[in-house]
Amino acid sequence: MKREGNLWNSLISDDNLRKAITTVCKSHKWVHYPNARNKITTWMESDISARVKELRAILVNGFIPGENKNKRRYDVNAGKWRDIVEPPLFPDQCIHHALVQVTEKVMMRGMDYWCCGSIKNRGAHFGATGLKKWMSAKRTSYCIELDIYHFYDSIKPEHVMNRMKRLIKDHKVLDLIWRIVKDGVSIGAYCSQWFANTLLQPLDELIRKTGATRYLRYMDNFTILTNRKRAANKIIKAIRSWLGEIGLEIKGNWQKFNRKNRYPNALGYRFGEGFTLLRKKNLLRLKRFLKRFYYLWSSGKFIPVKFAQGLLSRLGMLRHCNSVALYERFVRPKTQKHLKDIVRKWQREIVGKWLPAPSY
Repeated sequence: MKREGNLWNSLISDDNLRKAITTVCKSHKWVHYPNARNKITTWMESDISARVKELRAILVNGFIPGENKNKRRYDVNAGKWRDIVEPPLFPDQCIHHALVQVTEKVMMRGMDYWCCGSIKNRGAHFGATGLKKWMSAKRTSYCIELDIYHFYDSIKPEHVMNRMKRLIKDHKVLDLIWRIVKDGVSIGAYCSQWFANTLLQPLDELIRKTGATRYLRYMDNFTILTNRKRAANKIIKAIRSWLGEIGLEIKGNWQKFNRKNRYPNALGYRFGEGFTLLRKKNLLRLKRFLKRFYYLWSSGKFIPVKFAQGLLSRLGMLRHCNSVALYERFVRPKTQKHLKDIVRKWQREIVGKWLPAPSY
């Protein structure tokens, strides 16, 4: 693959830096608590031209990453605690976005079509459409489900740089990438998800060549369908060998099974031939959320906005599976309307508070 050069001038151009600042401001404009405008994004939007000049000066003089905020959050879906890193909005996150905007085409050049997660238009529902289609296809008797043990924590910066050097030959851009990843590829940084997907591109190609009839990867979660048990064993051996070369390993709870005996479990759903079911854990959480909401609603107690948004998101999952009977059994009429009214009320109060008064 031909390496890409002459990226530095595009990275520090006015248009690229302005777009990066606008994107960061758009996604961090509001602070949920105490329900106010973000002071940093307000400051950046007050004079974007000046911020562009400051960003360019920082990049030209040598970007030094700022001190990150470390947060420990419980991932309900994964059932474990995660250490989340939050880089400063300015200049760190703006520089991360500016870098990805320039290198995205290069990293996407060798990306597998069914590589999902943290890629535009390739979310969980994109992957679910592929799995639904494959379940009715022939030559998919065996299924492999596995993920990488402590993926982000175990990625070594040297291996990320080796992979990026095979795609990019602009030394200034490579130096910027090294400054960002030298302390580790952390969950929460915008660049991390791109570097992680790019690092696993050769593994995607290897799995395709080893005998996978159908293959989907959502970040570090692999769902592989093949026609023979021997081919499945060969794929697992190839994955373990490739990961071992870069200091990674398969998580111990990997599974290989005949899909006639059980349904593949991925992306929050269970996939059968001609039907899709909600995953048992997700169904249990949905029932608990609904029970709590109906209790708060009937007793007239305060319903937090984040709770309403989370329940709306879980109800939205039912649209992508066979859930008519489930919806009729557990979801009362006008539930979504009540939840949307809570979110709309919050948005009107907060946005209206900071909008300028109309001039007549």
